[in-house]
Amino acid sequence: MNALLFASPFEETGSGFQAAFWLFFSLFVAVCAVHLTFCYMSKSFWRKLTRPFCMVLLGAALAFLAPNYPLLYASCWVSAVGDLLLVNNKDPKYFLTGAAVFAAAHVLNAINQTKLLSYKFPDYAWAILAGVVLLAGFVGYFTREKDASVAVAAVCPAYACFHFVNIALALMVLIDGKFAARELMILLGYVVYVLSDLFVNYVTNKRGIKRGEFYTMLSYLIGQTLIYFGLATCLL
Repeated sequence: MNALLFASPFEETGSGFQAAFWLFFSLFVAVCAVHLTFCYMSKSFWRKLTRPFCMVLLGAALAFLAPNYPLLYASCWVSAVGDLLLVNNKDPKYFLTGAAVFAAAHVLNAINQTKLLSYKFPDYAWAILAGVVLLAGFVGYFTREKDASVAVAAVCPAYACFHFVNIALALMVLIDGKFAARELMILLGYVVYVLSDLFVNYVTNKRGIKRGEFYTMLSYLIGQTLIYFGLATCLL
């Protein structure tokens, strides 16, 4: 497969799918550039308005690149819903709902990663991973500070576990895999994604960082692009 030009995946779907892919991918790049410009300029209204469209367009591009893998592009669109909710991430109800939506996207990506393994991912392993996430939530709940939000204290460590789960799966895929560069792309994507969430935490807690939204979204969009194109090129 031509992993750079994406020529091979369109041999079955035809030139129409190829043209649609490049159209939506070009729009994705353009909207990301516009959105990051608004972030850099601290144009709050336009930044919030353009944010969800980035993942919507990436999902549309992937729908034409990998139409037989609906969990892949569905995960993008779920992330777009999370982006819409996290526009008001300083409001606890939006923050928590957004975290739950992004957790759902991470689950879909975890499922996609297990499809890349040369062996069947055992069912009991899913139960173990779910237990680890719940345990992290309980630890956060019982170790919270007195004035901390109960829900936020429980949800944040549980959500962070989804990152560690996907990073662990990315390492498993990399060790087990056949396309080292593409699988490394997935792992790097999650590492950058974690940096993005650290920026979110930093900015949300009002610790002050100049152009914080710009750095948050730059790392977020780079991470997401690496993850989804790494998954797509390995699945195809």
